[in-house]
Amino acid sequence: MAQSIAESCGKVTARLVESISRTSQLAAGSTPELQRLFERWISIVTGEILKDAKEQGFLNIEDTAGRIGIDDSSVLCLIQYLHRQGLIKVTEVKTTEGTGRDSEICECLKE
Repeated sequence: MAQSIAESCGKVTARLVESISRTSQLAAGSTPELQRLFERWISIVTGEILKDAKEQGFLNIEDTAGRIGIDDSSVLCLIQYLHRQGLIKVTEVKTTEGTGRDSEICECLKE
């Protein structure tokens, strides 16, 4: 058991270091062109979310995520962004029972 805990901690540490390194490399190499590309991507994706909101009068996060091709967490994050920008107003949140899994954790750490 102690060995599996040590192995698990080692995997977590390795993934964290890898993630920090990758983020650092991207941030250091962020050129104006890359920033414009990212902003354009955000504009396209949020435009699709706004389209769904306008057409339906509500947003189904799973349906929107599936149609756009991103995960539910990303859609939720972008809904919050649109709300903060004053482009939509979130007035209601419907919840259902979750899966019991943290979707933000890499599958490689769940072994």
